[in-house]
Amino acid sequence: MAENQSISPWWLLLPAALVVICVAGVVADKTANAPSPPPNVTAGIPVEEAPEVTAPRKARGGNETGPEPSEPPKPEAKEIVSQWTTLESALSESRGNGKPVMIDFSAEWCGPCRRLKGELFDDLTAGRAVQTAVIPVSIVDRRREDGQNPPDIEGLQTRFQVDAFPTLVVFNPETGKSMKTQGFGDAERTLQWITAAAQAVR
Repeated sequence: MAENQSISPWWLLLPAALVVICVAGVVADKTANAPSPPPNVTAGIPVEEAPEVTAPRKARGGNETGPEPSEPPKPEAKEIVSQWTTLESALSESRGNGKPVMIDFSAEWCGPCRRLKGELFDDLTAGRAVQTAVIPVSIVDRRREDGQNPPDIEGLQTRFQVDAFPTLVVFNPETGKSMKTQGFGDAERTLQWITAAAQAVR
């Protein structure tokens, strides 16, 4: 009677292990030879569609601030405050900075002229606004006191047709444009007129 021979279970596992090793080698080989993704794709998202991230710059002291500005801020235009002066000096200054000239034709006996000076020209804020808008010049009529004006003053009054006081004339020596107003109502309206006239004659 034949004796039964037992087969070790390890011999049965050997072929299965060889199959697993072969399959793993084939898969690894295919993975190694697979083409790499195109350079313009990152994690499945095209680079051009990925949001742009700008790293914040560090300010002094370690605080994070926004990105560098594209261009530096422009400095504000400096206002030019002109002093009351003679007509000759005003014309010279106007040639240099382009500001219009204002002539205040007045007389010593004129009450509205004194109010204009006290309420507008001598006021700290309003007076500075006038001197910023124009180069101011004062011409005082002397006909009542002296019987006549000096020739230069008489020529100016004739040129601008001054026949009442106060008369304000704003003009641009370069363009030849001029504007005129007579009398004095109040400081605010007169300041508005001077400012508007200075722009109109440029």
